[in-house]
Amino acid sequence: MKLSDADHWEPETALARLALAGQDLASHRAFWDRAAEVDAIRSIADQESDQSFESSGVVDAEAVRPFLPADGAFLEIGCGIGRVLQHLASMCREVHGLDISAEMIKRGEERLRHLPNVHLWHGNGYDLEPFGDERFDVVYCGFVFQHLPKTTVYNYLLETYRVLKPEGVFRFQVPNILQNDQFHAFTHFAQPYFVHHPYPMHFYTSVEIVQLTTKAGFWVEELTSDIVVRARKREQAGVASAIAEGGNLSLLLEGDNLFRLQERDRQLRERNRLLEERLERILRNPVMRTGILLRNGLRRVRGASRRVQ
Repeated sequence: MKLSDADHWEPETALARLALAGQDLASHRAFWDRAAEVDAIRSIADQESDQSFESSGVVDAEAVRPFLPADGAFLEIGCGIGRVLQHLASMCREVHGLDISAEMIKRGEERLRHLPNVHLWHGNGYDLEPFGDERFDVVYCGFVFQHLPKTTVYNYLLETYRVLKPEGVFRFQVPNILQNDQFHAFTHFAQPYFVHHPYPMHFYTSVEIVQLTTKAGFWVEELTSDIVVRARKREQAGVASAIAEGGNLSLLLEGDNLFRLQERDRQLRERNRLLEERLERILRNPVMRTGILLRNGLRRVRGASRRVQ
C-alpha cells in the first residue's frame, strides 16, 4: 500500500470516520464524546439493532454472576451507556460504571435512572480514583482496553488490583492478533486512510496479557483463545498451570521469574508425593507396625505410672 492510496477509500459510516486528534487524555475524551453523539450504541458494541444491543449485555452479565455475591459490589470500566450494568442491577447490592466520556455517562444516567443501585461515574481515562481500596467483589471490562494505549491499560490493571477485595475477580477481554479474524481487523486499520485519521485500536497476544496482568499482581486463572481473562486478587501473582502448559507460555516467557517459581512449585509437589508414597510403604512394613505398637504400649505404661506417683 502507498500513502497516496488514502485518497481512494474511506470508511462508509460517520462513526468509522472519526479520528483521534492526539494521544493525550483530552483527545481520547473528545473522541468518545463525539462517538456517543454519532452512534452511542454501535460505538459500544457491534450490534445490528437496539434489541440485540440490549440482549448482548445479558451474556456478559451472566459470565460474572457466579463470582458476584448478592450483597456484593460490582464495577465496570468503560461502561458506556450501561449495556451490561442494567442486567447486573438485580444480581447484587451495588453496581458502578465508569467511563471517560461525559456524553456516555449522561445518556447512561437517563437510560438507567429507574435502577437506584446503579451509579455512573465520569472517569479521567487513566485510573479509578473515585473508589477506595478493596471496594469491589468483581470488576469487568469488555472491549475497552483495545482502545487505550498499553501503558494506560497496565495502570488500569494496577488500579483494579487496588480496588478489588481479596480474592476478588477481574474479567476482561482484548482482541487476539494471532487469530485470523482479529488479524484481518488489524490489517483494516493498517490502511493508509488511518495514517491521516488515526483510530484508537490495539491488538494483543496471550503472552502480553499474561505479562501485564501478573506484573500488576494478579493470579490468572482462566485465559481463552479469544483472550477473555479471569484474574483473581491474591497475595502472590501467578498463572494457573493449565494455562502455562496448554498455551506454552512457559516457553514463550522462558527465564521469567514467574515460571521459574512455577517449575519449582511443580518439583516440590512431585517430591512431596514421592515422600508420601515412601512413608506409606514404610508404615505398611510388618516390622515397623510392630515397633509402633510397642512404642504406643510403652507410652501408655509410662503415663499410668506417672498418674500412680
